Amino acid sequence: MTDSTNLNYFQEITIIPDPEIPPYFIWSKLFTQLHIALAEMKNEHGIKSIGVSFPDYHYDEKGKSSKLGLKIRVFAPSQKDLETLNLDKWLDRLTDYVHVKGIKKVPTDKVTSYFSVHRYRFKPLDVQAQTLSDKLNISYDEAMATVAKRKSEMPLPFIQMHSQTNNSNYVLKVLQQPCSEATAGSFNSYGMNGMRDTVTVPHW
Repeated sequence: MTDSTNLNYFQEITIIPDPEIPPYFIWSKLFTQLHIALAEMKNEHGIKSIGVSFPDYHYDEKGKSSKLGLKIRVFAPSQKDLETLNLDKWLDRLTDYVHVKGIKKVPTDKVTSYFSVHRYRFKPLDVQAQTLSDKLNISYDEAMATVAKRKSEMPLPFIQMHSQTNNSNYVLKVLQQPCSEATAGSFNSYGMNGMRDTVTVPHW
């Protein structure tokens, strides 16, 4: 399968299992650093083409189980982009907890599918109802009856994040799903899509 998204290079990061430190704690530290690095790439270099995926991601649609796994792949169109990102520098303090592999070409002969990875955001039902009430000029109760029939929030895998801007904690929920075809475009500063975009990354 040919990768038409032009994400030709990648690096893989693996969390090293530690019986004393849960993976979710390392995910928080790792992804906070990655988020800052990607924001810098966008602001200082104008690069928005770096995306991520989670090779061992699992989500049961019935909500019985979900996990990010212990790996993340960071994709870019060129080797130079990943060199500029410089993951080794950003993850220097985590060398006891994560293993960062060198930059490699995407093995296009092994690519079996494509995934879109999203920062999942869900508006609470009361907010949805108020928005619909204002939009259609109907009562709040009528609007609530309508939105109550919509899909409920998905219990997805998540990473606990800390905002450098307002010094607060928040949850980064991750929705990774297969796509029928490759799609090129830009990613946000999490290396993901918003809820309306479907820019893909290769999977093998």
